[in-house]
Order: sequence, then structure tokens, then C-alpha cells
Amino acid sequence: MNKEDFSRYEGINNSEETHADSENTTFDKKKFIKNIIVVLISNCFSIISGILIGFIIPKLLGVTEYGYYKTFTLYSSYIGVLHFGFIDGIYLKYAGKSYNDLNKEKFRTYTIFLFVLEFIITLILIVISFLFYSTNYFLIILFVGINVLATNVTTYFEFISQITMKFNRITLRNVIKCTLNIISVIILYILYKFNNVTIYNYVYVLIILIIQFSLALWYLISYREIVFGKRNSFFSEMQNIKSFFKVGLPLMLTNIISQLIFVVDQQFVNVAFDMETYSVYAFAYNMISIITIAIGAISTVLYPTLRTINTTSIATNYSKINSYLLIFVSLCLVSYYPLCLIVNSFLPKYSGSLPTFLIILPGILISSSISVIKYNCYKTFGKINNYFIKSAIILIIAILADIVVYFIFRNVQSISIVSILVLLLWYVLVEIYFVRAFKVKWINNFVYMILIICFFYGVSFIPNVYISLISYICAYILVTLLFYHAELGDLINKFFHKCNSRGIK
Repeated sequence: MNKEDFSRYEGINNSEETHADSENTTFDKKKFIKNIIVVLISNCFSIISGILIGFIIPKLLGVTEYGYYKTFTLYSSYIGVLHFGFIDGIYLKYAGKSYNDLNKEKFRTYTIFLFVLEFIITLILIVISFLFYSTNYFLIILFVGINVLATNVTTYFEFISQITMKFNRITLRNVIKCTLNIISVIILYILYKFNNVTIYNYVYVLIILIIQFSLALWYLISYREIVFGKRNSFFSEMQNIKSFFKVGLPLMLTNIISQLIFVVDQQFVNVAFDMETYSVYAFAYNMISIITIAIGAISTVLYPTLRTINTTSIATNYSKINSYLLIFVSLCLVSYYPLCLIVNSFLPKYSGSLPTFLIILPGILISSSISVIKYNCYKTFGKINNYFIKSAIILIIAILADIVVYFIFRNVQSISIVSILVLLLWYVLVEIYFVRAFKVKWINNFVYMILIICFFYGVSFIPNVYISLISYICAYILVTLLFYHAELGDLINKFFHKCNSRGIK
């Protein structure tokens, strides 16, 4: 996206919005960290919920039924494409604005428009599902179609919460969602354990849909000021609606390309292998998702925060933010060991996922840096087209590489290895922009990441799991101190300074 494109989506109505560069010049670390903590609180509930769902649901459903459930979640991950960039356009235009500054009459029109659009798409997918009535994909397509309305309406209001920095509402919504998930899983477990009730995948999917629609209804009530009441006519807002699609479409396409890169190996396994193989493979990624919940808190807060500061400040802090993220995510790799113990003792039928889990887990170091830091900075600098082209190239490489290794090796581990190599190539390709445009120091972070990954793979060959764990922790501490002793010392000094200033001993 060139400068003219960026200026267009920075102010579709220039009278309503001014670019952040003219308003702010510094990075408010206190506010940024405070917002992350607020979102992390909700993510703690998500972790608890994720653990229950991640380990109890596979046990309740069994390998085959779990495979069908994960197929539903796989195709549900593409639902975001079905608003065709409309929500992304609103996100790009209004990020960083106060909720009180939003024109309520305009937004009521936008809300109704989105609701009608998604309702029509839901009806179309429901009709299409009946073409597959005699197949196992009938219920999957039907449920995905129903899920479109609830998911995209919820996404719309979540984006409103993010762009206006109402993170408390995101927190409350996540707490409600996780509580309902936990209650439903406990009830299903009791029925399974004590009443010998067989749990089918469609039963749990129906529960998910009920929760999704309940949360969408909660958002409708919470944001009733931009839902109900007097609104502008569709005709008077048609130009703005078109502009949302126009500027949001590149971001939406970029989102779906990024999503495809992250799931292309899962999609390939789903198509090329039997359901049982896919189920075990998907379970490995399910464990990854539990770990990445906390990381997602940073991404939720980062883009609206970046929109309120200038590019010079972003470029100055880019490498430091990336290094803090890498330190945190590298520590998260320790979770491999307790998760392996849980799988072997509680879910032995899924123990075949552990070799795949070992291979793909370090990928969160690479993917989190791309999705949390780099992607948000590309959006902030108006370089969506640049990011899209690079990501499209990576996606093509990933698909071709999966096809080649499938016909050569015909096993899922080789596909997992390819996914890590593709992520590394993606990392380097998107990093080039920051190196050229802002002369950022990237070698230190890149070498640190590679060393951590190598040490993690290396110690995994140690037969004794406890010695392997201790070895990785020691390697992590030594490498982190070697590369980031100055940053860590700065953080420790600031911590003690704050404690002293507050009279804490």
C-alpha cells in the first residue's frame, strides 16, 4: 500500500480523524503495559478453559469424533473472510479513537448493514450444506454457516472494543465465554464419566454455537448505543460503506493469507490423510493454542497503541519490543514437558501427536514475532500491500513444499518440519522492510531465536525428561543473559526504582 492509499484509510473522513503523528510523539509504556495486563487477566480464564477443552474434549469424543470437531474449527477459522473486509475497514479508520467520539447514528447504520450481510451469507451456506446431506460434511458445513453470523457480529464488536481501547469489555466477554465453556465441559464430563453417555462431536459443536450466539447477544446489549435508535440511511452512508470494503479488503486478504500460512499444513493433512491421522495432528496444534493465548494479549493491545504514536518512536522501540516478546515466548517452550506428561498419562490415544508437537512448538517463537510485532507495524505504517505480497509468496512456497514432501515421505512429521522452515523464511522476508526503512538491529534477535530453537531440539534427544527440562532451562538462562543482559538489567533497575519510590523494601 503506497502513501496515497495509507492516507485514504487514515482519514476516510478527514474531518473525523487526524493521524497520530501530529498528536503524539512518545510511546506510553505504562498505558500499554496496563492494557496488556487487563487483557491478560481475561486470557488467564482462557488458559483454564483451553486446558479443559484441550484435554477433556479429546477424551470425551474419541479420536475420530475429535477429528470431525477439529475439522469444524479448521473451517470456522476462515469465517473472517466472509465480511469481505468491512470490519477491517472500520478497524483501520477508527483505531485509537474514543468511543464517545464515534458518530452513533453512522455506526447504527454500519451495524445493521453488517448484520444483514452476515445473515444472508449464513442462509446461503445453510442451503449449500444440504448438497452434502448424505456425507459426513453436511453437519460441518451447516454448523460453519450458522457460526458465520455469530462469529462476525462478535468480531465486529470486539474490534470496536479494541479500537476504542475498551479492553475491560473484552476481558468481561472472555470471562463469560470461558465460564460457560468450563461449565459445559464439566457437565459433559459428568455425563460421560458417571452416566456412560456417548458424546458426539455435533453435541459439543451445538453447545459452542449456543455460547457464540449468547456472546453476540451480550455485545448487542453492551453496545446498544450503536445498535438501536435513530440511524442514517443506507444511501447516505453508501460511500463510507464502500470505502470500508475498499480499504479493508487488502487487510482482510492479508489476514486470510496469514491464516492460511499458519494452518496450511493442517489443511493439507486434513485433505491428504484419514480422519484419525488428522485428529492426532490437530491435537498437537491444539496444545500450541493453549500456549499462545497469553501471547495474544499483546497483539490485541499493540495496534491501537501504535496508532497513537509516531513512526519514529515505533522504529526506536521495535527491536526492544521484539526482544521482550522472544524472551517471554522462549520461556513458554518449557510447557512442552508438562504437556507431554499429561498426554502420556491422561490421553494415551493421542501420544502419537507428541513428535509433531515437538517439531512445531518452537514455531511459536517465529509466528508470534510475525503476527504480534511485525504484522501490527506493517498495518501502522500503511504497508499492507507489501506484507500481502510477501505473505502470498510464502503461502505458495508452503503449498508447493507440502506437496513435494508428501509425495516423497508421506508422513506428517515431514510436513511439520516444512512448516517451521517456511515460517523462518517468512520471518526474514517481512523483516527486510524494517531493516531497509529504519535500519533496525535485527541480527541479535534472529540469532537468539535460532539458538533457542536449536537448544530446544537438541535437549529433546535426552531420554530422561527431567534432565532434558533442566538442560533447556539452563540453556535458556545462559543464552538470554548473553544476548539481553542489558535489557534485563534495565528492567530490574526500573523495578527496584519503582519499589523504592513507593516505599517498598
